[in-house]
Amino acid sequence: MVAVPRVSPAQAEEIALRFYGVSGAAERLAAEHDDTFRLGTPAGARLLKVSVADAGLQQPGGHPVSFQTAVLLHLAGVAPELPVQRVEFTRDGAPEVLVPAGEGPARLVRMTSWLDGQLVGRGPVDTALRRDIGTTLARLNVALRGLRHPGARRTHLWDLQNFGLLRARLDELPGDGLLPEVAQALGAGPPPFPGGPRTALEECLERFDAVVRPLLAATPKQVIHSDFHGDNLLAGGGRVTGILDFGDALAGPVAMDVGVAACYQLGTGQPSTGQPSAGQFGTGPDTGAGLLAPALDVVAAYHAADPLGPADLTLAAEFIVARVAARVIVSQYNAMREPANRGYLLRRTPQAIAHLAALRLITPDEIARSLRAACGLPRGM
Repeated sequence: MVAVPRVSPAQAEEIALRFYGVSGAAERLAAEHDDTFRLGTPAGARLLKVSVADAGLQQPGGHPVSFQTAVLLHLAGVAPELPVQRVEFTRDGAPEVLVPAGEGPARLVRMTSWLDGQLVGRGPVDTALRRDIGTTLARLNVALRGLRHPGARRTHLWDLQNFGLLRARLDELPGDGLLPEVAQALGAGPPPFPGGPRTALEECLERFDAVVRPLLAATPKQVIHSDFHGDNLLAGGGRVTGILDFGDALAGPVAMDVGVAACYQLGTGQPSTGQPSAGQFGTGPDTGAGLLAPALDVVAAYHAADPLGPADLTLAAEFIVARVAARVIVSQYNAMREPANRGYLLRRTPQAIAHLAALRLITPDEIARSLRAACGLPRGM
């Protein structure tokens, strides 16, 4: 996929004024692909997101509604208590607008309310907040369960249902599977994986094809967020106060959502954007289990609000490992495609490598047993 030229802050300001009648200063926010801006106005801040338009638009009331916008409108109707941004309508009463972009693809523009708060990934996360992350995700999934939209059938590089396809992306990385700056960030010392990182990633991909893919065929799907991590969550007073960025939402198993959320709470409560220390590559018998412990808070709290079955927890365990491996592959692949955004895209890659090295000290079956125990399910289930 060819990188799409970025929209400038000046262009964002012009779009806001022309289509929404909102005048303000646009400040670019870090994002993986979309152009995202905080729009400061006298009446309060807004969020303006400019994306490449996708297919699958519906026409209720004569207005095109993309999948992401449909998600926000659905949540506003069925679960107004959830801390989700609200869609702002254009001058013509549309929930979003398509803006021509010369010879390039049209841009889909959405303006929403602005949510204040500190990103979860920028500060320490204690047990109470981890449990609220799990509870909030459960409430979100319950609310999304009735949503139907053709755009939910989408996929993308982060869709772990197709994790095995990342083998082609891994093949595009350097020989050992690491970009030079990532290898440099890891520093000197013993390698974190026997056989090297590429071998470890290949083994994850092989296990997915052999074990996980057959299980997915019989697993129910619904609309899920699929990217429930610290840079997409706001917190205050020990609770989640904002759910951001439905850009990776799609139809998938609830277990994938739970596994992704748990994956980003691995560790010892340090900020999720932190860099690993040499000690995180430890080889002691408790390294992997110790890394997993905080994630169990998320899964147990989710289960208390939206019960998970043994099959769900088996898949969630597999998805925890798969997401960590995907973070290593996809972040580096995207960095090669978008060198100007390299720093942002690689910000958590060394940490993901540290987590993958630690998780490989325990088996996915052992992870699944830990998840079942945390949820209070009988050991043999």
